Amino acid sequence: MIKCNNVLEQARDLSEFIFERWRDILPAGDFVLGDDVSRFETWMSQRCMGAYAISMNSGTDALLLALRALGIGPGHEVITCSNTFVATVGAIVAVGARPILADVGDDELINVDTVAPLFTERTRAVIPVHLRGRPVDMDSMLTLCRAHGVAVVEDCAQAIGTTINGKQVGTSSDAAAFSLHPLKTFGGLGDGGILVTTNPEIAAYARRARNHGLQTRDESIVFGINSRLDSLQAAALNIKAPYLDRWLRRRREIAAFYDLALAETATGTDLGGGKPGSSYYHYVVKSAKRDGLQRHLAKYGIQAAVHYPVPIHRQQAWLRSQPPIALPTTERLSREILTIPCHHHLSDCDIEKIVVTIRSFNARYEFAPERRIPS
Repeated sequence: MIKCNNVLEQARDLSEFIFERWRDILPAGDFVLGDDVSRFETWMSQRCMGAYAISMNSGTDALLLALRALGIGPGHEVITCSNTFVATVGAIVAVGARPILADVGDDELINVDTVAPLFTERTRAVIPVHLRGRPVDMDSMLTLCRAHGVAVVEDCAQAIGTTINGKQVGTSSDAAAFSLHPLKTFGGLGDGGILVTTNPEIAAYARRARNHGLQTRDESIVFGINSRLDSLQAAALNIKAPYLDRWLRRRREIAAFYDLALAETATGTDLGGGKPGSSYYHYVVKSAKRDGLQRHLAKYGIQAAVHYPVPIHRQQAWLRSQPPIALPTTERLSREILTIPCHHHLSDCDIEKIVVTIRSFNARYEFAPERRIPS
């Protein structure tokens, strides 16, 4: 099976080096917020143009503490999208704020046209999601939000390596949250996340709040949470870090091949439209016969997935706690989108097979001539 993700392969590739480093850590007893964590945070800071980088237990916690640092809570509204992993909205609910969901464009991203009509006097933040590693138009989003005195927290869970004008996304807003989950392009061997900000006050709050609000071992000055990255995860990430740009280049090579090879098919190319700076965490096509295409690919040993088949505003968690809403573009895309494999463990033969298989489906089903009834 040609897999849609390479989580197992990525874990195995550098396992010898990772285990060797872990054997050094274990007798030292440096398990939480140790030297490896500091080294990882320094690397992330440098990648993010010198911004503060505070590691945590997950990208979800990074969103949560970013919102708390901005003073967002009950009585406030935060705007984001519905076609994202549930954690984006879950973090808003966790701080006691009300999530407001915007529709998206055909590129699956929110934009100022879908967000601006939702502003009210209670709006305190917007969370643009760089879905699939595609960059949201941050210049226009920041201009809109700054004009209204509204904070911006970027959801960069899928966007390590995503850039705007050569600059890592997550560095132009109030704060950003990155995920280090094993499924990500750059993931650990367990959960992890990192909050990035250029604001020293947000950084100071996040650094303290992730560790129970402790100022010293016995003094807590704010009520925080337990969200510390452990040294074993940080060590694994430090070993993977030098390879990240190579992995990103391979994803972009594969995406460029797909763009050319699928351009004239009914399935077409990535919904991001070849956005400059995309890191291609996912390469997503759409088809009016999506389920059939997914089955056809599986028949020939190619795994394809749907991210995400049920938008958040159609989930039970939303329907039990929030008023029903309609998001036409989000709903239409959820019925048509399909993620095809795009990761650095794919061979040239793999991607050629994927293209040939998609073309064969298109030729048989998408472009099949109408059957005529014999006269």
